[in-house]
Amino acid sequence: MNKYRTVRPRCWAGFIDGLVLLPISLFDDYLSSPKRGFVILISWAIVSYSAFWLYSVSLHARYGQTLGKRAMDVKVLDVSEERIPSIWQALLRDLGYIMLNLGSLTYLLYLMITGKYAGTEQFNISPAGQILAYTGFAWFLLEIGTTFINPKRRAVHDLIAKTVVVKVA
Repeated sequence: MNKYRTVRPRCWAGFIDGLVLLPISLFDDYLSSPKRGFVILISWAIVSYSAFWLYSVSLHARYGQTLGKRAMDVKVLDVSEERIPSIWQALLRDLGYIMLNLGSLTYLLYLMITGKYAGTEQFNISPAGQILAYTGFAWFLLEIGTTFINPKRRAVHDLIAKTVVVKVA
């Protein structure tokens, strides 16, 4: 068993984690409607934009696994492979997504404050929304690319955080 053969389990883990957080997505269209008050829109945006990375950071720092990784028998460890990541390492692992989410939240706040917010459809087709989407896609491609060229299957976020994902015996 090669303990670094984790690409497929990590993909499935991401799918499972998406299911865990699905309830947030189900409420998103309803609570992101421009008909909601400013306070509800801002509060919901903060919750929905930070839910995934807070889930990921807190579980990786506490257990070395999200629910998806636990189900798929893989674990995140410090590059020494002797301990789970620190909270700092867990934050660094998700730094790309945190920055993208902060950019999206900032743009959303700008639209709301200036009275230009017309719903999530407008956000997705605006130039700034497209830049954020393309940046997210480019980050995803970078993550996949580094995973396949690295012998320990470390994605760029693992290289930044000095972590590695291994199969759990």
